[in-house]
Amino acid sequence: MSNENVSRTLLMIDKMSQGASLEELLRQTTPMKTLPQILLPKLGDMSMDTLAVYAGCSRANIYKIMGGKSHPEKDMLLRIAFVLHMDVEDAQQMLKSARRSPLSSSSPRDVCILYGLMNRLTLDEMDEVLEKKNLETLWPEG
Repeated sequence: MSNENVSRTLLMIDKMSQGASLEELLRQTTPMKTLPQILLPKLGDMSMDTLAVYAGCSRANIYKIMGGKSHPEKDMLLRIAFVLHMDVEDAQQMLKSARRSPLSSSSPRDVCILYGLMNRLTLDEMDEVLEKKNLETLWPEG
């Protein structure tokens, strides 16, 4: 969770302890973005077909994701994050929107992936790091 989200949550908890009404608290909430709302602006000039090729998934899967009809597996989302050069915050938001667990400091693999996102590694470079550390790569086997 980002520092901004933690701060907003703590502020809301403080308001609750001061007796704020549920209606007042609900008015201050920010709805979570959907996968299409996160991904479409990141595409830029890249076509969805090209994204599918670079992310190692079918064209149909990308169109289902962009249409809000699919919540893909975590590794596919992470491949998309690397292909679209997302930062950590965007990747974490995307995972959350897809109802997938966020990257965590308690997992060596996740730490490597966070490092890759922070340092703007390519998907191939990320998989090289994971392979060198004897961790499961993001690319599907085969």
